[in-house]
Amino acid sequence: MMNAAVTAISVTPARVSAPSGDLPSTITTLRPASGHDRAERIRDVVDAFRRLRESVARFNRMFAARAGEPPARDATDTALQPLLTALARHIDPASFARHRELKRAIRDARRLDKTREALFSDALCLDTEAMRKTAAELDRLDTAFVGLCVDHVLAQHEQHAQAAGSTRTA
Repeated sequence: MMNAAVTAISVTPARVSAPSGDLPSTITTLRPASGHDRAERIRDVVDAFRRLRESVARFNRMFAARAGEPPARDATDTALQPLLTALARHIDPASFARHRELKRAIRDARRLDKTREALFSDALCLDTEAMRKTAAELDRLDTAFVGLCVDHVLAQHEQHAQAAGSTRTA
């Protein structure tokens, strides 16, 4: 099976006139629809991994700032596994109310990170449905991390507001 683009010659007499009565023609590159769909699915999976990695890095930066740690180096070139390990170290059940959910999300992200290795294997990269499901799962997981982070920030703001309110009334 050939994965290269197929070339076809199409005749377009209305657009081009031939000087000597020959049929005018243009060369058009045709890409099989499955190749286009496959390329879109690969892009979706890669983008979903990038968004997930950025969300986990943002979560880590928030925890590091709260702990008074120096800001971590730019996480755009950091693999997902070290980011997940750092996030797991930052979880303090006493200060993070939904720590079980966060641990579950970390576990699921570790499992899905292994899919990244398989992305370029024939088994996954030729199966557009499997890639679509992988991208959807990565998006779901990214949404879970974002939701947990936002929920934690809102809870922290509420605690600070209550503490500030109680010191004013005292």
